[in-house]
Amino acid sequence: MIDLQLAKLRQIEWPFWIGFIFFIAVIVSCFRLWFSSVDWLKTRDSLPVEQLIVEGNQDYVEYRDVLEALAPQMQQSFFELDVNQAQQNVENIDWVYWVAIRKEWPNMLKVNLIEQEAEVHWNGDFLLNTLGQVFQADVSRLLKAIPALFGPEGDETKALQAYRDLSQLLALENLAIDEMTLTERHAIRMILSNGIKLNLGREDWLVRIKRFIEFYPDLNEQNNVEYVDLRYDTGFSVGHKSEQTQTK
Repeated sequence: MIDLQLAKLRQIEWPFWIGFIFFIAVIVSCFRLWFSSVDWLKTRDSLPVEQLIVEGNQDYVEYRDVLEALAPQMQQSFFELDVNQAQQNVENIDWVYWVAIRKEWPNMLKVNLIEQEAEVHWNGDFLLNTLGQVFQADVSRLLKAIPALFGPEGDETKALQAYRDLSQLLALENLAIDEMTLTERHAIRMILSNGIKLNLGREDWLVRIKRFIEFYPDLNEQNNVEYVDLRYDTGFSVGHKSEQTQTK
């Protein structure tokens, strides 16, 4: 009888001890997971950004420009780094037109940028890009000389389009515009690459430049033309370097 009671008692104790051991194991696992999570959180704040990759055209923006702009972010950990702030810093580089930045695990910051395309100087201190937008940048980095345009604020697009249209026609005689002014009254004056000054007036710019091109071979033979005034319905007047004026 006693042996039977002991056997029944053992049958009752075994499930209890198995459950108790399982419970302890779960508690220990939870503590280990908690400590591991704390260690990971501490470790992640010390993961540095060690690689900076810059992609896109880089004729004017140098790698060091981007590195300097991102200096504050490069001191932060991978998880702390604010991509929006990093993007704003790179956008402030004067030759940058557009930029996108992303983080790549485990320690990389990738920058993709598009540079400004300067087409002309604008009012001395500024530049116009190919969209007619005004920006400022270090002109010493220009890869080639570009023309100078002057005009009223707000007329950037109109001045740029006039420059393009007139340049296209002048190229027929291998001429180019060095400097062009669009006045407040929307008259155009320009200086060509050969030094000749043209006055086109306020209207019919293309008609008048075509008239100039038609007679340019004859004018070029004179080799002493200083300016040509095209503000006439027909014909033009010519000023020579000898300060004498002819009318044709």
